[in-house]
Amino acid sequence: MLVKELVELLERFHPQAEVRLSVSLPGRVIATYERLWVADYGGGPQIHAANDFKQFSVYVGCGLEQMVRPVPERPYVLEHAAHGGAHPAAHEPVVDLGQYADEESAAKVRDFYIYHKKLGEPLRYPDLDYEHWIPPRTVSGEYNEHIAKILREKLLEE
Repeated sequence: MLVKELVELLERFHPQAEVRLSVSLPGRVIATYERLWVADYGGGPQIHAANDFKQFSVYVGCGLEQMVRPVPERPYVLEHAAHGGAHPAAHEPVVDLGQYADEESAAKVRDFYIYHKKLGEPLRYPDLDYEHWIPPRTVSGEYNEHIAKILREKLLEE
């Protein structure tokens, strides 16, 4: 569903009405959630529902909210659509890191770039040793220019 479609649907209701999310299998409702929150994984908004953990033991540690970026404070600007549709943070330049064989490789390359440029963004794979990890080449068989520059700088340091 596009943001525009969701907003158009929600505009049909009273602004003070409670919003609920229900999860269902064919023919029956499994759960209804009243506590909703929105996060951005870099590709747009994602709506989350908070489970009721009264019947569970919850161990506190690194939570999902520590792994996602905050929702942008400003409205979406259409000029960002030319850069892959993601709404960059105000301080983060839009950088094309190339295309990779799979999403996991692309995420690790993005993390590598963030780590070495010290952008302060959350990493998808924070346990990976980006100091010694060598990123894969793009699907074209070449290193991305930004990644190659980081690798050259690392090599010159050693």
